[in-house]
Amino acid sequence: MDPSHEYVRLSRTGLCACGSTHGDDEECLAEKPANADDALAGAMAQGMLHGLFPERGLRRAFVKTLGRAGALAALTALTPLTQLAAVAQERSKGAPEKKRLAVGFLPITCATPLIYAEQLGLFPREGLELSLQKIAGIALIRDKMVNGELDISQQVMPVALAMSAGIGGAPIPTRVMTVLNQNGNSLVLAMKHKDNRDPKNWKGFRFAVPFEQSHQMLQLRHYLASAGLDAERDVSYRVVPPSEYVSNLRVGNIDGFFGGEPGGQRAVYEGAGFIHLVSSEIWPEHPCCSVTATEAWIKAHPNSFMAAYRAIIAASLHVSEPSNRAGMAKILAQPQYLNQPETVVDQVLTGRYADGLGNVKTLPRRIDFQPFPHYSSAVWLLTQMRRWNMIKEDLDYKGLARQVMLATDAKRLIEERGGRAPEVGFRKETILGKSFDSDRPAEYLKSLGRA
Repeated sequence: MDPSHEYVRLSRTGLCACGSTHGDDEECLAEKPANADDALAGAMAQGMLHGLFPERGLRRAFVKTLGRAGALAALTALTPLTQLAAVAQERSKGAPEKKRLAVGFLPITCATPLIYAEQLGLFPREGLELSLQKIAGIALIRDKMVNGELDISQQVMPVALAMSAGIGGAPIPTRVMTVLNQNGNSLVLAMKHKDNRDPKNWKGFRFAVPFEQSHQMLQLRHYLASAGLDAERDVSYRVVPPSEYVSNLRVGNIDGFFGGEPGGQRAVYEGAGFIHLVSSEIWPEHPCCSVTATEAWIKAHPNSFMAAYRAIIAASLHVSEPSNRAGMAKILAQPQYLNQPETVVDQVLTGRYADGLGNVKTLPRRIDFQPFPHYSSAVWLLTQMRRWNMIKEDLDYKGLARQVMLATDAKRLIEERGGRAPEVGFRKETILGKSFDSDRPAEYLKSLGRA
């Protein structure tokens, strides 16, 4: 109802605009509201007035001395009225626009926070129903989100950046709500190459990656180029769904792959390959997958979006605690999720793993699940896409990072739930032992010969 219409109705029934039945000589801060915000603010101010001055005489003297406007200003100075109003408005927005959300995930360890959002019942706590859907490949899960079959989906980094930049088609503004995981990938080679560990000798190799614009592709290219190979001409790449890495390796279709776990550990388990390196040896704490939604969907479903956002943050904070990982491998290994041997998943989660060459290694942070989306990682990925001509022209790398990575919102929600979040900004990353200053992307590209 229009608040001004409600004011007229109250006046005709002999009630004050605040809804009370007090007489004309009673103090009141309520005035004819211009909109719902004014109506809410007036009601809150009136409640504060009665709380501070229980005696009617004191209330009358306070309002008479300062006047309505002055009294309201004084109360606002004592208490953050606008903040209280904002909280009240947030809580009074009503039910989500869409209750049953289709959320897509890839059957890899990166999806752990989404799986645990279901396991812990976090979506229902926010008034939502979760329909968690397993999708085989990255192109398919992206397309299902674009065409509306999925409301929110897991996406490998930097798909949301590529979509927003219009790589391969018209721009589709997309937002990264959270990063699902850090690290959790490996570069795996077929057993026949166990004595060929120097990438300088890998000319002619065929590598599988999950997607053209994926951090796996970009990290692999950077690694090969740093070793002195021409990463575009000396090797070849083919896009393969994560569930098909090992079978392609076993039959000799590829010489190796760079992909998310448990692919690498499964290759070791089956004797098809060995782990040449884990991804954190290239880029420590790199983002792997993210939770994404298109800007259009967010604008059409703001309450559903925020409710889902809160649930996903809560799930991420839960699985990021090592003490909560007992029994996690058994749950993730189930057919409806990763469909993997429990021992394979456990080696990824615990970081105590066999490398396929007779060694057992220990790396506690082989995978982690910190949800904060860093601008810096987005900038490095964008510069790599420009370096390899996936982005045809220079763009505002920092501006696009700010637009896509919802760092400010993620920080607020993490801290509201008792978590710790870093400062929002453009930090430095360390990649192959060298510092990357995300505040100076143009200088970095120039140093690579791409001005």
